[in-house]
Amino acid sequence: MTSGPLALLLPFVLLSFAANSLITRHVVDQELLDAGLLTGVRFLSGAVVLVALAVLRRERVVAGRRHVLPALWLGLYAVCISYGYGYIGAAAGTFVFYASVLLTLVAYDRVRTGPVPARRLAGGAVALAGIAVLASSSAGEVSLLGVLLLAATGIAWGLYTAAGRGAGDPRVATTGAFVVLALVLLLPTAGLAAAGVPTSGEGLAWGVVMGAGTTAFAYVAWYACQRTLTASQAGLVQLVIPVLTTVGAVLLLGEPLTGRLLVAAVLVGLGMQLGRAVPARPVPAAAR
Repeated sequence: MTSGPLALLLPFVLLSFAANSLITRHVVDQELLDAGLLTGVRFLSGAVVLVALAVLRRERVVAGRRHVLPALWLGLYAVCISYGYGYIGAAAGTFVFYASVLLTLVAYDRVRTGPVPARRLAGGAVALAGIAVLASSSAGEVSLLGVLLLAATGIAWGLYTAAGRGAGDPRVATTGAFVVLALVLLLPTAGLAAAGVPTSGEGLAWGVVMGAGTTAFAYVAWYACQRTLTASQAGLVQLVIPVLTTVGAVLLLGEPLTGRLLVAAVLVGLGMQLGRAVPARPVPAAAR
């Protein structure tokens, strides 16, 4: 599961996604930038960087109908995750999100390629149990709206991930989706900025850094990973991100190291091992 380019790309992706979570937590908790404005700045910056890269390579930027659906999933993910955590505690929301991602990608595999190996399903269950342990320390507020928003976020991210399985060149596909999304986000982002929502130079800088670095390039790398991973493996491997995020919070934000984190890390690690015991299958031509 981690041979060749995947061995380099996947750690970069997972660490970048964890970094995105940490940056968002810092910016929102410190009220440096409104959550919706942060999302707009993040994806607009990502689009600018990817377009600039294409221009430097003397390539034509293509944003057509085939990019609309991935952009829709990405936009739904971005909007729901921006405001969903206002109605559910971070820990509980994290569990709902990752469970929804995994279930979506397992269902995709089941429909498109046939039965999912039992060991991978068992690995997913064990890893999710680890996330549940991690979430149990501070579940916080749980509302139906919050659950629905985070479930929608997870489903949208799962569908965006699945769209990368037949997308062709990962960078071209990601650039096209980002450009379409940026065109949609431009006016709402400007409207939020003009409406006087919480804004600071530091918050805007974090949004640009996140968009240009740990979003744009990580999303390209994530689509490249889909060439090797099955959909269910892509769902399973992401369950390590909450553990990485919590470790990062301990190291960088001064949060306490707890026994729950250690138990969660062990369970998620066991789940990863079970899930990767079955080699990745090639993506069938029909799924491309």
